[in-house]
Amino acid sequence: MDNMQVARILENIADILEMQNIPWKPQAYRNAARSIELLSEEIYEIYRRDELEEIPGVGENIAEKIKELLETGKLEYYEKLKKKIKIDIESLKNIPELGPKRIKLLYRKLKVKNLKGLEKALKARKIRELSGFGEKTEQLFLQGIKALKTRRRFLYAEAEPIVKKIIKTFKALPYVNKIDIAGSFRRKEATVGDLDFLIVSRNPELVMNTFTQLEGVISVLDKGKTKASVKLKNGLQIDLRVVNKDQYGAALLYFTGNKQHNIELRKIALKKGWTLNEYALSDLKTKRIIAGKTEEEVYQKLGFKFIPPEERLNREELKKYKQ
Repeated sequence: MDNMQVARILENIADILEMQNIPWKPQAYRNAARSIELLSEEIYEIYRRDELEEIPGVGENIAEKIKELLETGKLEYYEKLKKKIKIDIESLKNIPELGPKRIKLLYRKLKVKNLKGLEKALKARKIRELSGFGEKTEQLFLQGIKALKTRRRFLYAEAEPIVKKIIKTFKALPYVNKIDIAGSFRRKEATVGDLDFLIVSRNPELVMNTFTQLEGVISVLDKGKTKASVKLKNGLQIDLRVVNKDQYGAALLYFTGNKQHNIELRKIALKKGWTLNEYALSDLKTKRIIAGKTEEEVYQKLGFKFIPPEERLNREELKKYKQ
């Protein structure tokens, strides 16, 4: 779990607490989220040094929650909050101009708690009647829903020439040591929703600049020091991360397996007193890195032979490849 993912969860917690009219806590979570977004290094490295509370705005309570996220990939407190509020705030926040205050108002006035309910209210033209909204806001919401619906999946054959071209481009650069495709494409699934690339480089800044200026890019969705996302003319989203060579195997494993495959691996690691994420397989108590340079060594330490990418679907592969 990287800096942006941790920050996003803390922001979502703040939004839910704000909707519950809980004082001061929302701002505390927002302050911590902003500090994490601005970090010059990965939060995992700060966690390894046991220095989370040295991040501005991160006290003991929030530090414990960040620790749980980094060690397990989820946060029990956050899951309980989502169940309690019964509003799909994560999905609704994807709609332009729809923040926590408006989400709360829509729920209170029209019982809108998810995208389906929002669309129903829009079709009935009920939102324009609320104070602070209007016809223009309705149109904006409708456009947002349409954009979410029209994000299609691409056939493997459609994506393949794009993958080959990007790999060829980056392999030719002197400041790129290694590049691989991950995600559903590496699993050779029939369709892909987006493309995920991993790179080892001595100069992440140059990599980011090259990536965001690739031929066919129409918009830059996100650009940080080691992570960027772009959208091509055909609507395909491409994500790229630059990682340390010692983290490459753990990152490639993490971003290749489907969600359930990765969850099962994390469970196995936890039973051994370890934690597995996109940075490394580490000892929970000592923070010592056990494996991370290659996928093979991570699987071996967890008790498995190398599992081919196309089989990382949580379909009995852990039994098949158990050592």
